[in-house]
Amino acid sequence: MAAPQVATARLSAGMPRGVDLNLDKFNLSQVDIWAGTLAAPEGAEKLTMDTAAFWLDLDGPTSATFTAEDRALLSDIYNPTLSDRRSDGACFVPPPTSLTYMHKLKQLVKEESMVMQERKAHFFSTDFNMENVGPLFPSSWTSSIQLDGQAQGALAQRVPRPELEAQQELLREVLSAATPAFERQTEDGTHFLVYKIGSLEVRATKARDGRVSIGAVFSVGSAPPLDGGCRYTEDSEKVVKVTKYVERCSSGKLRCKYYVVVRTEGGNAVVVEKLLNGSVVWTENPEDLESRNFLAKVMRSEDCKGSTITVGELRGSARLSAATDGMSPSECKQYAQTAYRLAIGDFVY
Repeated sequence: MAAPQVATARLSAGMPRGVDLNLDKFNLSQVDIWAGTLAAPEGAEKLTMDTAAFWLDLDGPTSATFTAEDRALLSDIYNPTLSDRRSDGACFVPPPTSLTYMHKLKQLVKEESMVMQERKAHFFSTDFNMENVGPLFPSSWTSSIQLDGQAQGALAQRVPRPELEAQQELLREVLSAATPAFERQTEDGTHFLVYKIGSLEVRATKARDGRVSIGAVFSVGSAPPLDGGCRYTEDSEKVVKVTKYVERCSSGKLRCKYYVVVRTEGGNAVVVEKLLNGSVVWTENPEDLESRNFLAKVMRSEDCKGSTITVGELRGSARLSAATDGMSPSECKQYAQTAYRLAIGDFVY
């Protein structure tokens, strides 16, 4: 570290030695490599700089004293979560800057960084268990009491969903309004978070500055997901719940589209929506429904238990609503609203 209080002359490790002036030992056939360092005169590294100037250069927006590498190193060492040295005030003495001492610091910080990378790799893998976090994490994270259903949840199959993980911006927006099912903090102030939304499990870390990084998204369940189209919904099944969603879309004037999810007494789910080409899409038990709903926003929802509306009635109205001409985004939005009202029994064609 090149600090102003020390005039340090350094020679990089691995540079060729200077010529030995004793010609009796001079040998042109052998090249020696010097692996040592040359620092300032003895005692110079113990000179200190002003405490206020040290913290100003370390915490300020820019530094006139430290190189970018040295500043990053010292920021890790004096991490406010781990270090209380700032509270020492004028009693604080900045560290010495000898090459040997700085090398030891760099090695320690490097080892801590490697441990953090191992923690994240394990946390974002299918091997991580919230009830038994393993030796990489603090022992206080492991609870000695296990509630009913936790063991079954820990053993549930987790299927990675990289296509959802790639939508970082949208996921952060969704998670900002969600409450984590698991949240623990390590010594350096990093938060490890697990969110459970429907059949999806999202794992993320939050840095000291509040920045959230999503590292894994899984589909969780002991049974395989519903296979779209293979499980048929009977016309006689009654509607028990209706929800209207809006999701982002890369095309169209509104840059979004609307769809309605109808839940039936038989445990089935039907998705109804109108496309821009005028066709009405009726999908029963789609495989990606949980994922789609997770990334969408609920506009309206109605519990319809006791309703007399049947799947057959909705299926018939969907056929009648199909158009041969193209539709505008606003008309597709209006169709979703009409389908919602029809499903809850508030509209009749």
